[in-house]
Amino acid sequence: MKNKKHYEVADIMELIKISNEFIERNRRVYERLAAGIPTQGIIDSLVPELVNLYGDHVIQINQYESGESYITLAILVSNDYDISAHKLISAARQRLLEKYNNQYGDATLSIMEYQYSIIINPEVHHSQAHAIRKGKVLWKRTDRHYILNILIPELVNLYGDYVMQIVQYAASLADISLAILTGSNLDDYERALIYRQRRGIERKYDDMYEAGALTIIEYSYDLVVNPEAHDPVADMLRGGEILWKREENKDESK
Repeated sequence: MKNKKHYEVADIMELIKISNEFIERNRRVYERLAAGIPTQGIIDSLVPELVNLYGDHVIQINQYESGESYITLAILVSNDYDISAHKLISAARQRLLEKYNNQYGDATLSIMEYQYSIIINPEVHHSQAHAIRKGKVLWKRTDRHYILNILIPELVNLYGDYVMQIVQYAASLADISLAILTGSNLDDYERALIYRQRRGIERKYDDMYEAGALTIIEYSYDLVVNPEAHDPVADMLRGGEILWKREENKDESK
């Protein structure tokens, strides 16, 4: 007895529906192209508006490929961008969207918000994150004071009770060179545990700006505050700017 082959017959109505959706999507694309939408002009006008709107919350703006619109932008925001901040901004952002979509046609522009720390993390694997990472960086924050305001709390939290001072010093190795002055109770094992996380922080800011933007070193607090310790690195760090210091060491650091 011969084996009978079983075939599944596609739903003809479903095929028609898919075909019609494809045709309609292509029609909209061709209409936009025929209309000559000034993509670069829109971006040049829009990006400063978005930077002004989001203020210190925005870290980076990327343009990426998406079927949702002709121009799709990702606003990569800081971790302090919470529901309250979103509510304050959302209405104004919607007005910006409507302004361009009313002028050039529906689905000309869409703007999405994402946390920078999640998107830039290579261990986060999902299609949206990959698309944004592969996109074009239109704007990124390069203000040194902004970087330090976010970075210093991260370092204080990482080093905990071991950090006595954080000093910014002049060096040609990086745009921002920081020294973490640690107490003598930080042993080699604890230092090794911290090292990997510290390197992760350095890579994060290098990815955000450019390679070599940030350098972080550790050094002995006791050597730096002791004027009799004639050490070239300690001498250099004494001439740096103290960005943070533990309050109980206030008198020693003068």
